[in-house]
Amino acid sequence: MPGLLKNRIESATPLPDGRRVSLRWVGGAETCVDMAPLIARGGVFAALSDPALFAAVTVGPRGRSLAWPGELDLDADALWFEAHPTDNPFAQSAAAE
Repeated sequence: MPGLLKNRIESATPLPDGRRVSLRWVGGAETCVDMAPLIARGGVFAALSDPALFAAVTVGPRGRSLAWPGELDLDADALWFEAHPTDNPFAQSAAAE
């Protein structure tokens, strides 16, 4: 189901390690996203180091994002491209330059 603005998350399950989220995509694909690098960078996502907040992940409207309390969210396309870099048209054009 690759493609910009076409990727939709069906379900999200936080894993017990408190840094990864298992995603099931509309269409049946499954991926696991490691949030540790994003959390370690600091900024607004540093709050996800709190296990209770991290575990409160939900799927955003129409499956277009992951969301947490406090208006934290991550775009579904960005998450898809993280797991499937060859699907990312922006990375391919940058690599060709």
